[in-house]
Amino acid sequence: MKITYLLDCYDTVFRQTTTSSISKETLFEALKPFENNSFRVFEIEIQNNSVENSIKINKTIHSLHPEIQPLELKSIFHFEEYLDYIPKLNALVKFKGKTIYLAKHLTDSNIFYVCEKCPINAIPARERNLLYTHQVLKNGNLTIKRAIKEKVFKSRSNVKIQHFIQKTQQALECQLHQLIKVIAPKNKSELYEYSSEYNKIDCYKCQFYHLEKLLIFLKCEYEEYLNDKLMVPYRTILKDEVELTAKIQFVRNSLLAMEINKELLKLLFDPILKLNTLELKDKISYYQYNYAKNYVLELAHCLATNSTDFTQLEWCNWLMMMRVNTFQCFDFITAQLKKEFSNCVSENEKLDLLFDYLKIYNQFKTNQATSYQENLPEIHFQIYTWLEEEIAFLSRKKEVAKLIENQNEYSGFVDKIHVDFSVAQLACFVDLLIKAGIIKNNNRKEVLQVVAQTVKTDMTETISVDSLRSKCYNIETSTSEAVAKKIEKILELTKG
Repeated sequence: MKITYLLDCYDTVFRQTTTSSISKETLFEALKPFENNSFRVFEIEIQNNSVENSIKINKTIHSLHPEIQPLELKSIFHFEEYLDYIPKLNALVKFKGKTIYLAKHLTDSNIFYVCEKCPINAIPARERNLLYTHQVLKNGNLTIKRAIKEKVFKSRSNVKIQHFIQKTQQALECQLHQLIKVIAPKNKSELYEYSSEYNKIDCYKCQFYHLEKLLIFLKCEYEEYLNDKLMVPYRTILKDEVELTAKIQFVRNSLLAMEINKELLKLLFDPILKLNTLELKDKISYYQYNYAKNYVLELAHCLATNSTDFTQLEWCNWLMMMRVNTFQCFDFITAQLKKEFSNCVSENEKLDLLFDYLKIYNQFKTNQATSYQENLPEIHFQIYTWLEEEIAFLSRKKEVAKLIENQNEYSGFVDKIHVDFSVAQLACFVDLLIKAGIIKNNNRKEVLQVVAQTVKTDMTETISVDSLRSKCYNIETSTSEAVAKKIEKILELTKG
């Protein structure tokens, strides 16, 4: 089944609403099955600012309108609760003698709804186009959802399911972008606000609403298969906006009330800025949005549960826990560690502290699933690698310092040991001593440096270390024979 086939009804409705090609007869026949659920709905607000409670009509809407979906229209049981307002309602509303129902608002006790039975042919012609669009797409969504579930059920592998879900996700996103261009809203909220004119833009908004409902369906049912690089539905962002705005405000006030380093403050706010400054033209992926949302909630929880201020290093650990892996974060953490290392009285103490931190960050655990910047290495890896480089540098520095110290020690000798060897024979003899295990030092280079500093031959007062080393690896036969004769002479002397 092709993705384009699944979305055919959206394409059809889009063309119809663009060209106004739907006849009045078609609209009437399409809406006729919903006759039993057809009502005029009046939103009534009770005003408690006077001696006697007064009421006013906030708006009038049809029960088949897209906005009416959250309302509970079967609340006839609340009729007696609002009985006292019937005379006032008669003065405000011109009822047509049809059946009347009363419904409570789901959350606001000062708002209730009056629902009057309304035949389909009594609906104004300009409203029918939007109501038709809504009903067709609502039924279309049910068909598409069933088709998606059947396709997934019949797929034999997770790879095929992922391919299918991501193609559907991509197709939905493309159509959503097409609609945003046509609607051209000033802000996110305007995408979900219908006018009283019931024009083409309202029909486009209805299509946008149902396409997003499909995208949200994919997220709820098949989140593990989604492409997290694609955009989050605006409805999801608006749904979380109130909670996140309150959390961001709490975080902002809490951090600004603390005595905290400006650079650290900027680091802590950086992942939040994407949410705080998100405009309609901006796209945010599932990956970025889910990370930023979780970051805000975790930071708010951290500030609410820790009454005492964190130290700089504790904040560094928290940033690492949240996998804030920007280069700015790396620079700040390493700067704090350098301050710790600068307090060491010796290089050995500093080296020990480096190894301690290397172990800490190597074993560092975090529950955060994703990193802030997905295209950069993990912050743990960045810090761990930096510590390894610092340890290697310090170890090498100690080695060089020791070598210089040894050279200074050897330079104190006025006379060098004068041997009856050529430089080649000396190199061969030292090589034999190392191979025989008489010289225990493992570092051949250090041994040759000592020999070069302390020994001279008949022909050479100053022996080059490089010359000795090259002759160790290229020993000629005549040289080996000459050294062998001298060793034989030594053996004869051992016999007494």
